[in-house]
Amino acid sequence: MKKLILPIMAVAVLTGCNTDEPADEPNETSYTVPTTYNFDNVSYGGQTDRLNMLTALTAYVKTGHVEGTTVEASKLNDMYSNAEGAFEAPLGSSGKDLKSKTYEHSAPGIVSLFDSIEKYSGKLGGADGQAGLVARGDGYILVDATGKEYAQLIDKGLMGSCFYYQGTSKYLSDDKIGDAVDNETVEEGKGTAKEHHFDEAFGYFGVPIDFPTNTEGLLFWGKYSNKRDAVVGTNAIMDAFLKGRAAISNKDKKGQDEAVAEIKKLWEKAAVSTAIHYFNDALENFSDNGNRLHYLSEAYAFVNALGFNTDGSLGMTDSRDVLAELGDNYWKVTQDQITAARDLLASKAGLESVKTQL
Repeated sequence: MKKLILPIMAVAVLTGCNTDEPADEPNETSYTVPTTYNFDNVSYGGQTDRLNMLTALTAYVKTGHVEGTTVEASKLNDMYSNAEGAFEAPLGSSGKDLKSKTYEHSAPGIVSLFDSIEKYSGKLGGADGQAGLVARGDGYILVDATGKEYAQLIDKGLMGSCFYYQGTSKYLSDDKIGDAVDNETVEEGKGTAKEHHFDEAFGYFGVPIDFPTNTEGLLFWGKYSNKRDAVVGTNAIMDAFLKGRAAISNKDKKGQDEAVAEIKKLWEKAAVSTAIHYFNDALENFSDNGNRLHYLSEAYAFVNALGFNTDGSLGMTDSRDVLAELGDNYWKVTQDQITAARDLLASKAGLESVKTQL
């Protein structure tokens, strides 16, 4: 991920009670929050590796969008688990992988797609009840028998069950940044355990350290946050990341908790607003099979992602409710079903006033 290091500038001076201290010994702290994620001892290389691994995995799946080109399930499995030689060096040399960081109940579902991708990749004939290639634009997409695009089930699916899950439910949890986690012992290049875990959450968001001033090289969640920002202000998540890291480094528990809550709220908003966006795209392109299937597959994955933020305002039940409105067959789906799914999601998320603008 490209990082452009800018001079650190103070954007705020925060004063708060350090609740890491005993309650009867208040410790007022004052500190500056920088304008870039240029803190001391930051390391999230493992997260960057995983973002790049998913980029490569998705690119390989899409080679099967060409008639006569077969995608090998064994290679997909190797890429997912980073088996030896799965990637072109230096990618993969870190020993990190996607599979072990995917939500445990979702990983088998990802793996189950690989054999079908091999079987139908490069083969024309995608239709209702039949997996295969479907024309889209000047090329094709590979869909399953219900019209869901395999590449989106992998790409956007892992954005949710791996990156979003790890970034919100794991690395921003009490287990990783709670009161019991060491925030005193500094390891050169990594900081304290609490700082490092917070940095790893930031790494899963996929933005440069001077985002949103710099929007070059955005990956996954960072890219979609930037696309939705004009309507719903999702890029404010960067301010929350900066405030949260500064608060941890200065042992400001109140500031940390407030920043973490804001991160989780805005990350969820990026998912919800992007799903609504793709529902709108599907409505606008309803008569075009390839475009409709593509956009609904993306919407499906972003709605499904909502269940992976354990502190989100929406969860698995909400996700299922929205997808139930849509139905499971994107060949037979109606415009009324798409509209109902979009409207229900917008209502649940409090985005009814902007649902047609996304």
